[in-house]
Amino acid sequence: MRFSILIIVSLLLLGTGCNTAPMQFVSWQQQMFDQTPITGSQTKIISLRNESPTENQKLLGVGFDGSAKGDGNFQIDKVSVGDRVVGLKDIIVPPQSSLNIQITYHPRNLETTQADFGGWVTGEKPRFVPYKPGEEPAEKDFSVAIHRAVFLAVYDIPKAGITQIELVGNAVVGPQGEIALPEAGSGPCEAGGGVGCFTGDFSIDIPKFFSKGGQALPLSGPIRFGVADGKATLRMEDLPPILFPLKGNGPGEPLEGQPVSAVTIIIKGMSGSEATGTFDGSRIELQNVGVRVQVVVGELDPKDIVNISPLVDFNVDKLMMITEEPFTDGNITLKIDTTLSQNPSGNPLFDEFLGNAEIIVRFKGRLAL
Repeated sequence: MRFSILIIVSLLLLGTGCNTAPMQFVSWQQQMFDQTPITGSQTKIISLRNESPTENQKLLGVGFDGSAKGDGNFQIDKVSVGDRVVGLKDIIVPPQSSLNIQITYHPRNLETTQADFGGWVTGEKPRFVPYKPGEEPAEKDFSVAIHRAVFLAVYDIPKAGITQIELVGNAVVGPQGEIALPEAGSGPCEAGGGVGCFTGDFSIDIPKFFSKGGQALPLSGPIRFGVADGKATLRMEDLPPILFPLKGNGPGEPLEGQPVSAVTIIIKGMSGSEATGTFDGSRIELQNVGVRVQVVVGELDPKDIVNISPLVDFNVDKLMMITEEPFTDGNITLKIDTTLSQNPSGNPLFDEFLGNAEIIVRFKGRLAL
C-alpha cells in the first residue's frame, strides 16, 4: 500500500506508542480550501464522529505528518471533543460524540509544496530539458501556488487505525501584489522614512504570582512602528510572538494546586488589527492595541509555535501602550497594563488561576528611527 511507509513514520513522528494489535483500518479524506490571497486566511473545522452508541474511542494522537507540515501554511488552532478543548495526545471521544479539529489556512508564500508522502510526490521540480532558441515553453505562472499537508488521527481503542486528511490550499497574489507574507518579527526592520525599529527585551509581570516582578527575556525579532508627522502606528501582525512559561505547581509556585506543572502563555498580535496614536519625539502612546492569547500545556519550544493545539485561545483588544521611560539616547521603555476579566477564556482551568489577574508587559530596549 502506498501509504504504509507514511503510517509507520507518522506514528513515530507523533511520538505515540502502538499497541500489539495490527493496524486494522486506514481511511483517507481530502479537505479543500478556497482560493486564498497572501495576507488572507480561511478556517475550517474537520469533524471525526464516534458512531458507536456504547464504546469510547481512544486516539493515541493527532497532528501533521512530519514529511510535510505545509511549510507553516496550515495551522492547528484548536482540538476539541464536543465543546471541550483537549490536547494532541491520549484523546477520549465518548459514544456519539465528535473530535473537532479547527485548522486555518494562511498562505505564507507562492511556493508550491514539495513533499513525498510515502511515494506520493507533490510539487516535484521538473527536470531540466534543453530547447532550441525560439522553442522555449512559456514562463511558469508564479502568481498561484498549491499548498498541501497531511493531517493524521491515530486510533487505538476499540479499533486501531489511522485517518489521513489531505489539506489542499490554493494561494494567489495578495491585494497589494504580495507574493510572500513577512514573518512577524523574523525579518529585518529598516529604520528611516517613517519607520521606527524597536529591539530589546520584554517582561511579563503578574503581581498575584510574582513578588519580584517579571523576568526579562529577549524578543524574537524587532517591532516595526510607523512614526511620521507626530503620529505612531503598529500593525499588530508586526508584533513578534512572545512566549512566557509558567512553571511549578508546588506550594507558593505559580500553578499551585493545579493539575499541570507547566504551561506556556503565547502572546501574538491580533490579525488584521492596527493600533494608532502619537509619537512626539519622546513618547509613544498607542490606543486599540489588540493581542491574541494562547495557553499550551508544558514548556513550548519557539520553533513549534506554528503547530500547536492550545487549551485556550482568545483575544484581548482595546489595550493601551504607553511610554514608561521616555526616548533618550536611543533607549525607551514601553508598557501595556491590563486586568483580565473574571472568565477571560471560558476555560475553567485557565480562568481559575488567571481570572481577574493584572498583567503588565514591558518592552525595554532601543528604538532606531
